[in-house]
Amino acid sequence: MVWAGVKIFILVTSFPANAGLMWMLLNTKRARTPSEVLGLNVSIMDVLYCLCLPLDIYAILHETSETTKHVLEGLFALNIFGCPLLLTFMCLERYLAAARPVAFIRLGRWEYRVVLCACVWILTLTVGLLGYFVGVFSMALPLSVTISALFLLMLLCLLGIASVLRQSGPGEGSGTSVPLKRRALKNILAVMVPSAVAYSPLLALVPYMAVITSKQAETISSAQCYILQLLLLFPNFSLFIGPMFYLSRFRQVTCWTTDRQAPNSKTQAE
Repeated sequence: MVWAGVKIFILVTSFPANAGLMWMLLNTKRARTPSEVLGLNVSIMDVLYCLCLPLDIYAILHETSETTKHVLEGLFALNIFGCPLLLTFMCLERYLAAARPVAFIRLGRWEYRVVLCACVWILTLTVGLLGYFVGVFSMALPLSVTISALFLLMLLCLLGIASVLRQSGPGEGSGTSVPLKRRALKNILAVMVPSAVAYSPLLALVPYMAVITSKQAETISSAQCYILQLLLLFPNFSLFIGPMFYLSRFRQVTCWTTDRQAPNSKTQAE
């Protein structure tokens, strides 16, 4: 019942957020920016995973066939592999924009993002098929190593962005005294918190799975299974990270603010 309660909470909160983000990015009246291509793919992947959660909740509460369990393990790749990969690319892109603007401009064409997203979907589909045929448990060790590396890279990028934003530019005071930089720092913090909650427990999965696989046992105990399920539950909270990247624009969509920013300020904030 605890697993089902957590999954229901994630479903009723993250699905509207990601569906709203996808709707906002699809219905923009202007040309979509290269950064929004990555954001759109993150929201699509999150929405697809949310649509799979009702089947997951049903499988928790009722006995299901082995085929259903294999399907769920394959769909789990959307959340355990595809989303972290896209979010890492988003963090790398934001770091380039903040710390290496010249390199960011050179890679500013949206075609690069389309190719990047296509590669992510192909890799995610491959991991999903492997999860269906061989099971997630058999891939838990290499997946945990990969996700841990992605999380550390994501965290380093976010810390790098925060460090750049805290620095003062020409003619400015301290970085934290500039309203746009202060707002950007708050958004970075809003992304780092759910990222740490979602992916830092997976750092413990690497030594845990290394110990289990080194024993070469055919089965694992119930206690080991519960610990494994608990560690693999945390990546579900990564469904909240995508909307956090667009937190300020969500506030505009939901009419939480009535005042409009000047065009120059809005462009700089984006």
